[in-house]
Amino acid sequence: MQLERIHHAAIICADYAVSRHFYTKVLGLRVVAENHRAARDSYKLDLALPDGSQIELFSFPGAPARLTRPEAQGLRHLSFEVHDVQAAADELAAQGIAVEPLRTDEYTGRRFTFFADPDGLPLELYEAAPAEELDALLLKLEDALHLREVRANAAQLKELLDDGFHELGVSGEIWTRPAIIEALRGETFSQRTMTDFRVLRMAPDVALVTYRAHREAIPERPAADSLRSSLWRRRHGRWRMAFHQGTPLSR
Repeated sequence: MQLERIHHAAIICADYAVSRHFYTKVLGLRVVAENHRAARDSYKLDLALPDGSQIELFSFPGAPARLTRPEAQGLRHLSFEVHDVQAAADELAAQGIAVEPLRTDEYTGRRFTFFADPDGLPLELYEAAPAEELDALLLKLEDALHLREVRANAAQLKELLDDGFHELGVSGEIWTRPAIIEALRGETFSQRTMTDFRVLRMAPDVALVTYRAHREAIPERPAADSLRSSLWRRRHGRWRMAFHQGTPLSR
């Protein structure tokens, strides 16, 4: 079994109207579906985050209160990633939401803080990795795919290419992950360099990379330039290339 990601977290609230307002108006989550189950006198509200994960908000008559202090065993809190923790905390405070002083994660150096929903459920705001950190990481990973020792090593390629990877090559040929790994095994190598490297973050776990590539001339083929684009996706905490395309440039 391979777990892909957290699909949703379920929350039972005491006052449905109050919690509905909190999660949709204060936190700004998008409503996917809302249903009232008359037989159970219960509401079920499906809320979506930008990355596709969801929160299910339930109301059940007579549900016991959750123990929040002291901290008990089991699920501890929910954490939401934001690009600017201070700005997000200020926005909550302006709406009358009590927010703890910002702290810094001793292991990552990123800032975080806690607040609570209407039922006292601890919620965390955690700072996303700075854009320059992601740019440097993806530059390193993209550049690795141009190295002779990586291109000839199937194990290293599998670490860098997503399971569903495919490429639209400069020749117009479509390459799958197994096909490109096999083709690179017997490749006649030529040096490659990148310029105009840019990263556009499409979602928390998806980034688009674009650049201009130059391939040095070798006896077997002339030099060539191309425009390149790669789609990188983070799964299980690791960035891997999911798609690549090359467009030839006339010299």
